[in-house]
Amino acid sequence: MRPVVCGQMICMPRWAGRLITAWTLCLAMLSTPGEAAETVALSVPSGAEIVSQRYPAQGPDLLLWFTGQYGRVEAEHDAAADLAGHGVETWVTDFYVPYFLPLLPSSVEQVPDADLAAWLEAVHRRNPGRRLILAAPGHQAALALHAAQAGHGVAGVLLLFPLLYRDVQPGEMPEYDPVVDRARLDIVILQPRSAAGYWWRERLKGRLEAAGSRVRIIVLDGLRDGFYRRGDASEQENAAGRRLGAILLDGLNTLPVAPVQ
Repeated sequence: MRPVVCGQMICMPRWAGRLITAWTLCLAMLSTPGEAAETVALSVPSGAEIVSQRYPAQGPDLLLWFTGQYGRVEAEHDAAADLAGHGVETWVTDFYVPYFLPLLPSSVEQVPDADLAAWLEAVHRRNPGRRLILAAPGHQAALALHAAQAGHGVAGVLLLFPLLYRDVQPGEMPEYDPVVDRARLDIVILQPRSAAGYWWRERLKGRLEAAGSRVRIIVLDGLRDGFYRRGDASEQENAAGRRLGAILLDGLNTLPVAPVQ
């Protein structure tokens, strides 16, 4: 194909221009994380509308990722797309925006349990026969446990550096959210070693097990809480952030198939 000089401009045949445009669009789609996501909005009893970014897949598991405290975190959406590529459909759901909640840890307490239960039921109806797994980082861990307690059909919960206790003063023992003593679930905790929660991990595990949960802890070496969204992340943490989907998949694969009886 030879270009044609038009005055001071180099002109291409019209069909070549369309071909270049098509290639440009393809490259943009390949290079934009989360491009394959679709938006799902579900109404709940309070009148709020819970909006999720759905990364579709055909596998038997559906992972519901609870987010919102830090706004949109690209690493979470990249991980969701990665999980979908491995057959795990993943919904990333912000529970702060529908209720106009401030970006504070305590805001998770303002989400009504009735809404969580209705939302889970609606998701379940849309996905009959699928295993529902809830997943959440940090303070959203409490919200995931509240949802599992309020709803039905949850096969397990995946918690990443869970912060299930209220503010702790130096030298005091942590006071856990009461849902810790009500949960009766299969739970996998992904706990960074270089984090305060690492030193409380066995105490948290004991409390959850005393309530009837089955708990497994996977320690993540060389990482801190929020490693995939920290402004001061180390090279190791940045690398782990790029592997967040694989880390979640490893945790997901340790959950037993049979629910707690």
